[in-house]
Amino acid sequence: MAIRDYNEVDILYTLMSFVNVSSVQDMYYTIAQTILSHLDKIPDISINDLADLCYTSPATISRFCKDLNCRNFATFKKEIAIAIELSKNEVHLSTKDEEACIKNPDYLVDKMYGEAIESLQMVQKSINMHEIDKICEMIYTSKSVHMIGYQFNKIIANDFQMKMLKHRKMVYAFVERGDEIGHLDIIDKDTLVMIISVRARAQLMDALVKKVNEHHPKIILLTMNKTYHNDLIDYIYCIDGSESDYTESSLQGTMNFLSLLNLIYVRYGLLYRK
Repeated sequence: MAIRDYNEVDILYTLMSFVNVSSVQDMYYTIAQTILSHLDKIPDISINDLADLCYTSPATISRFCKDLNCRNFATFKKEIAIAIELSKNEVHLSTKDEEACIKNPDYLVDKMYGEAIESLQMVQKSINMHEIDKICEMIYTSKSVHMIGYQFNKIIANDFQMKMLKHRKMVYAFVERGDEIGHLDIIDKDTLVMIISVRARAQLMDALVKKVNEHHPKIILLTMNKTYHNDLIDYIYCIDGSESDYTESSLQGTMNFLSLLNLIYVRYGLLYRK
């Protein structure tokens, strides 16, 4: 599967999060909902025309784009255009597999669940409980824990946040794009930052880790990328697992990390229950 830049794939997720969590009276809800409803038109639309569609001003549209960590409206449109282009071939089974699915829809069930089971078994075999205990200890001894993930990994982080709250351990899970940078003022040397990234692309990771490290926290990276290394990261925990090659979205990868965080949650409860 091709590796995509974070900005190109996360922009749509962030727009959806505005719609999902904002009040319908919120202007940003209106802007995000309008953009998603007219997605194919956005790469060619002018800022004035979008403002008219949203019943707001061009200045508000410009502020909205900057709040999405886009330099300006032109940058925002470029990211949308790339995201649309990437989604055109979202599902691309081989000709053989596609023909098999047409003849027998259950073929797809067997294929996807078979791959999921195989990938989870790979994760299971790669788990080292000594390292899991080390992660649990780092979480327990840190004054605060901040999780950073993109796209579906944000949902996984939110799920972990709720579960850890039941252990009376507060975990911050950033939902909106750019929150991980905007909240750096509450990160310090007693903080643990946990980054979840299936592929850990160097271009993204290096920039993010460098920025986070300015506040001198401990940093953990959970990934499936065995080749990535960064001296600024205190601990890299890498799991095995496979990923589908017929969709531009992560299938097995996100499931693998959901299972990993569930394991950490249960183990933490056993070690540090109140």
